[in-house]
Amino acid sequence: MRVVVAQRAHVEPHARVTLEAAPLGERGQRCPRTLIGRCPARGPATSLGRWGHIVDNLFIVGLDEANLALLRHLPDARHTNVLPALDVDELRGVEHFAFERLLELAWQRLRDSPAPVHGVATFLDFPATDLVPILAARAGVPGPSLEAVLRCDHKYWSRLVQAQAAPEAVPAFRAFDPFDPASVAALDLAYPFWVKPLNAFRSHLGFHIRGPGDLDAAIGEFHQGLERLSSPLHEVLAHVDVPPEIAALPEHAVLAEELLAGRLCTVEGYVSDGHPHAYAVVDSVREPDSSSFSRYEYPSTLPPRMQAGLCALAERVVAATGLDEAAFNVEVFVDADRGHFGLLEINARLSQSHAPLFELVDGTTHLKVMVDLALGRPVSLPRRQGPFAVAAKFFLRTREDALVRRVPDAASLEELGHELPGAIVHLLVAEGTRLSELSDQDAYSYELAEVYLGAHDQPELLQRWERCRQLLRFDLERVR
Repeated sequence: MRVVVAQRAHVEPHARVTLEAAPLGERGQRCPRTLIGRCPARGPATSLGRWGHIVDNLFIVGLDEANLALLRHLPDARHTNVLPALDVDELRGVEHFAFERLLELAWQRLRDSPAPVHGVATFLDFPATDLVPILAARAGVPGPSLEAVLRCDHKYWSRLVQAQAAPEAVPAFRAFDPFDPASVAALDLAYPFWVKPLNAFRSHLGFHIRGPGDLDAAIGEFHQGLERLSSPLHEVLAHVDVPPEIAALPEHAVLAEELLAGRLCTVEGYVSDGHPHAYAVVDSVREPDSSSFSRYEYPSTLPPRMQAGLCALAERVVAATGLDEAAFNVEVFVDADRGHFGLLEINARLSQSHAPLFELVDGTTHLKVMVDLALGRPVSLPRRQGPFAVAAKFFLRTREDALVRRVPDAASLEELGHELPGAIVHLLVAEGTRLSELSDQDAYSYELAEVYLGAHDQPELLQRWERCRQLLRFDLERVR
């Protein structure tokens, strides 16, 4: 097993140090690795691309080192040459999303590349999910339509589609303009409710509204930060013919919707030849009395019958969007006492946060689904061939602003590696980081680290996490 530390701090987002890289063993043997920037040496092919090439060139929008390492471990890695259409640093932690500039920059790289384009994909959300269908269409390779992606990812448009396909699972929702007092005053949802941008990601600018004071505070935050998201969204919408309900929205519209009750789960799936296929359910466990996540756990602990119902709902609403030749994930609240499902949102991509979980449990990350679809290969994914029965991504958070004085040192990480084989640690801050200056955080906490752990059962998994918390020592100086 291996332990990897990926420091993704603001000043050095992709420093990556492998502490241990022993083979996984017979159930998790690694395959030859992908190369960036040139085609691997050609040898006997065990899997050919759609056009019969020995090697298929896959361009990733938002490529980063952590996901590149996972792509290198895929079974068909020796037949896939991974290249960056855009680097993750061009899409995350940036002050402005200039959609047209990003589109032309990515297209120029594809057009100027000496390697022919066989596929385009991403594991990021906005604006990457909107760039992929345009680039794929220009290059003449498989991919979804931009309209279908927007029916998933545009929060208000998606709610309209969901309300037609599964009205019993959709909460009451309204679009309103936080810059228009009359629009705010006309908002007729009862407290509490949730507000968020129409193209939100990672809960950025999402707020739990318990009363008028919370709403006023959220409106203030929208005045400060909404333009960063609303302006590029309008650039995207200019590429499609939108329905009247979307065309009539004010320039700075946001979404308000009733709260959903129950436990949150995510259905992972894909659409090929017009047929949606849901293949996994992941539990998204929140911290007590908080909207922030404490962990993502796979496989789900829901009863099989309930998981089947979740998958059926996800396939139904995704089919209604017209999405095709793409991965998806659908977030759903499950109220087991009432036997009710509540749709939170549809995303026209897989969840990259779940990728190592599939490797730990199934033996291969579900990035394989993304690659297969983008390159026109038959989709296949092994099940339960990994070294662990259960795995989780844990979040180490703090709720107060602070200055980072010390992060876990090499000795602590080495000890963690010996005690917790298979752990993957992403340190998200560095010494000197001011937490309030981190970009794209949720509204209620700051992430210090992300940790992937595997175990034989859930009790052992939680015990491993407690030990990991003890070893990952941060020195934080509170800022008042």
